[in-house]
Parts: sequence; C-alpha cells; structure tokens
Amino acid sequence: MNAAAEAIALHRRAHHLRSVAEAIEHTPAMTLDRDAGVDTWRGPGPDLCRILLTANLHQLHGAVDQLRHLAHGLDRAAADLEAEVALLAREVR
Repeated sequence: MNAAAEAIALHRRAHHLRSVAEAIEHTPAMTLDRDAGVDTWRGPGPDLCRILLTANLHQLHGAVDQLRHLAHGLDRAAADLEAEVALLAREVR
C-alpha cells in the first residue's frame, strides 16, 4: 500500500473510532446514574449497586476517551504520511 492510500485508511479508521465513541456516549447506559436514585432501589445493597454503577460508568468514559485518543494518533500518523507524500511530490518535480 502506498503512503497516500495508507493515510486515507488511517483517516477512515480514526473516523470509525470516533463514531464508535459517539455511539457509546449516546447509549442509555451512559445515563443510568441519573435514574439510580434512592426511590429506584428495592432490596438489599443499593449503595453497592450505586458504587458499582459509578465505577462502570467511569470505565466506560475512560474507554471512550481512549478511542478518541487512538483516533487522534491515527489522524496524526495520516497527516505525517500526507506530508511525506507532498514532500516527495515536490522533489519529483
């Protein structure tokens, strides 16, 4: 694969990762903590459930941040390849 094609592929992967992050952020699971009030719980262990829910949501937000960070890195690598292609094109002229 040449550098220009690789840059395009990296941009596509970055876009896909951002789309996945966006989809995760818009799932109903991301707002469960708002619905987890005192009136929601019946039975033993409501505090433990809230603690686990908060921890899981924190992990999910972290995963979304990691996806965006990876996407940024892919875009940066693609930009480097595009700059290399442009430089080589200038040298050929």
